[in-house]
Amino acid sequence: MSSTNGPEIDKHLKKYEVLAAMQAKEPNAWQLIGALIEQMGWSITKFCNRSLLDKGYYYKAKRGDITPPTLPILMAICIAMALDMESAERLMSAAGIKLSTAIPLHRAYMYILNHLSGQSIYVCNNFLKRLGFGELGSQDYPKQTSLVTAY
Repeated sequence: MSSTNGPEIDKHLKKYEVLAAMQAKEPNAWQLIGALIEQMGWSITKFCNRSLLDKGYYYKAKRGDITPPTLPILMAICIAMALDMESAERLMSAAGIKLSTAIPLHRAYMYILNHLSGQSIYVCNNFLKRLGFGELGSQDYPKQTSLVTAY
């Protein structure tokens, strides 16, 4: 039986500290969203109109809020920004979320990311509604139902 005392533990503690420091430097989900907003040159109006989220979420992204966004919020942002599945998964991973094919709502979200990328949030919400799921976007953001395309 080998001993895990002394120099051996010290070596593991140093390795742990290096790994912890590297992980701490990884951007969180809101920081990644903020970087995307900057890269795309989006104003608060464009972000809110495309995602149907209220301005509070824009400010969370701009300041890199530490509380991770929920899956529906992330999906609204992914749809608004027309992110592909790989980019969406990276963003979700940064929020500690992983989609599962075992969960019907997750399957619907995966379908949207793989097959409806580039469609408006109105089209995607209509798709979700037809499947019996709730719509994406803030409840307090005015819905422009006249712009919803039949699916």
